[in-house]
Amino acid sequence: MNELAICAGTALWLGLVTSVSPCPLATNVAAIGVLSRRVDNRGRALAGVATYTLGRATAYVALALLIVAGLAGMPSLSAFLRNAVVPVVGPLLLLAGAVLMGWLPLPIDFRAGGPEAAKRLLRLGLAGEFLLGALFAMSFCPVSAALFFGSLMPLVAQSSVPLLPVALYGLGTALPVAIVAVLLVLSAGAAARMLGLIQKAQLYMTKLTGAVLMIVGAYLTLSSTMGLF
Repeated sequence: MNELAICAGTALWLGLVTSVSPCPLATNVAAIGVLSRRVDNRGRALAGVATYTLGRATAYVALALLIVAGLAGMPSLSAFLRNAVVPVVGPLLLLAGAVLMGWLPLPIDFRAGGPEAAKRLLRLGLAGEFLLGALFAMSFCPVSAALFFGSLMPLVAQSSVPLLPVALYGLGTALPVAIVAVLLVLSAGAAARMLGLIQKAQLYMTKLTGAVLMIVGAYLTLSSTMGLF
């Protein structure tokens, strides 16, 4: 139970860090503008926030399922990875930490949506807000790619309930957006203050997570990969 709780908490934290990283933060600001557009109908606006959050979580779960299903469809590779996953986790965490610290640039910048895409999806109502969450979830840049593939997927591989950390990660990526959008519906001033706090905190959250990943990665590399202790 303790291991499951730690896994769940770590996944949620990784999602929060992803949401306030520079590239995802830009799409999240666009999402806030879309989700808070119905300030005259609070119930409808809150339903949109919930639907957007569900869309993000669903997209990450679907991607993780595709990865897991793809590996399961290749028995020899799947068996190899099951045996090799523990030794590989340490180096993966080291790489992810180096990316978050800004020491290792990755040539990844896949932005699947922006303000224009959001406006087009407005016409679909709640379905459009669900699709917007899924679309923005798939907008990977170096930091979000490192967190998802380098940190979350090793966590999923070792979890007894693989879909739980993915769903919580998706929830974490949408949580700041949901909070600011709800505040904007209730009070524009409170939303502006919250967004300012998020923007100030993002650098510290990213660097702290990068440092923790590197420390854990170094320990696992020395113990599980190299077998030094």
